[in-house]
Amino acid sequence: MAAEQRHPVEFTGTTGQYFRIWIVNLALTVLTLGLYSAWAKVRKRRYFYAHTRIDGESFEYRGRPSAILKGRLIAVGLLLILVVAGNVYPQVSLETLTGKAIFFVVAVTLGPWLVVRSLKFNAANTAYRNVRFAFLGTWRGCFLVVIKYVWLVFIAILYPYFKHALVRYAARHHAYGTTRFEVADFKKPFIHAYAVAFGLGLLGILALFAAMIALGTMNRGQAPLLMLVGIYGGFLVLYAFVRARTTNAVWNAIRVGPVRFECTMRGRDYMWIYLSNVAAIIATLGLATPWAVIRTLRYRARKFALMATCPLEGFIEDQAAQVGAAGQEIAEVFDLDVAL
Repeated sequence: MAAEQRHPVEFTGTTGQYFRIWIVNLALTVLTLGLYSAWAKVRKRRYFYAHTRIDGESFEYRGRPSAILKGRLIAVGLLLILVVAGNVYPQVSLETLTGKAIFFVVAVTLGPWLVVRSLKFNAANTAYRNVRFAFLGTWRGCFLVVIKYVWLVFIAILYPYFKHALVRYAARHHAYGTTRFEVADFKKPFIHAYAVAFGLGLLGILALFAAMIALGTMNRGQAPLLMLVGIYGGFLVLYAFVRARTTNAVWNAIRVGPVRFECTMRGRDYMWIYLSNVAAIIATLGLATPWAVIRTLRYRARKFALMATCPLEGFIEDQAAQVGAAGQEIAEVFDLDVAL
């Protein structure tokens, strides 16, 4: 078996450079009442992709703002239809059982379409060394996953199984050039991350109540504020923990031809990064946002690497030749970000 070559991921973006992009994006988005947000998203992604490098080469983001804007207008239109329908026909508003049932049916039917369109757009507009990624999933396939597992959403402790099914479906249907992703079983570490978070959350709630009783604040005016800060702070760090552990689980299970991935983020590191980032953003009234984003991306890059059993350049050249021979159609699709 050939020895593996390790190719670490580098992120070369800086806070100063991104701050200039961020502040212009923010100003123009406000001045245009949100219309510029599609162009802002493209500028931001192009910067991040251009500064993410593997083996000396950076990624490309080729998405067009007009396609993103169309997707967002459709999303706003669907929301307006929902609101107007609820006002015109009170019997189908979300406050009624009928309205909730209709909303559930629409969400289960339309949701998979939005997910698939989003994944197709983002994959087709991402390229490395001039070879595009692709998402080969379909509405039907995603719908079958959702309809099979969606009932788990109503039982909080079983939600991770639903999330695992969706993430696995998304990962299995991606491709780089003509090579599809192979995904090993990552269910155990994925679910374990949520189980640990649930346990830590229960312990945190008990500790918060115990501290409030010990300090004698339960019957005072500051009790609601302390509860709010404790709950939101706890949710933030647990979210970071789950994000780090599940990201590791997914990427460590993926192989693309002769390439596998190595992701080694630590839960406690990510918890500290998220907590300190939020504290800095609040303390600076939002001005520390670029610093927080760049700091997070640098950490993620340091903990991510590709392991290849053959020269990486040779594999990519082979993909470029196959794609060039077969042709590649890139559809004009909507970009409605649905994070998986």
